[in-house]
Amino acid sequence: MKQKSNKTARRDKIRLIAIMIVSLFVIATGILWVITSSMDGDFTGAVLGAIIAITILVFAIFVFVRGNRDLREGYPIKDERSRRVIEKASSTAFYVSLYLFLAIGYFSHGLIRFRDVSQAAGVGVGGMALLFLIFWLYYNRKEI
Repeated sequence: MKQKSNKTARRDKIRLIAIMIVSLFVIATGILWVITSSMDGDFTGAVLGAIIAITILVFAIFVFVRGNRDLREGYPIKDERSRRVIEKASSTAFYVSLYLFLAIGYFSHGLIRFRDVSQAAGVGVGGMALLFLIFWLYYNRKEI
């Protein structure tokens, strides 16, 4: 369904630009994390920061390209289906990430050694972002 007014099209364009600016700030933070971790000799932190930055970069490029194409064709950025896909992916990723945090807590005393709690939390948050991306791709391809 095409947009009805220029006001909603302008609002969607501003929203798309804001998403890209925030994504660039998060990617820059990830790059700074990689640089500071590698200077400190923390290979795990550098790899984790790189994975998070690359994941967000891929997702941001996809969102920008698709949103820009939809705006040029006159469609809204978010419709009922895209909202439902995001809702379903985020709720599933949240529930699975609860088990991820439990696994991180359980294995952190034997199998995996973390320097401190913030490193374990960083792995958990990165895992949550990756889970959201996986579930979003799954539900976006699936007929909802």
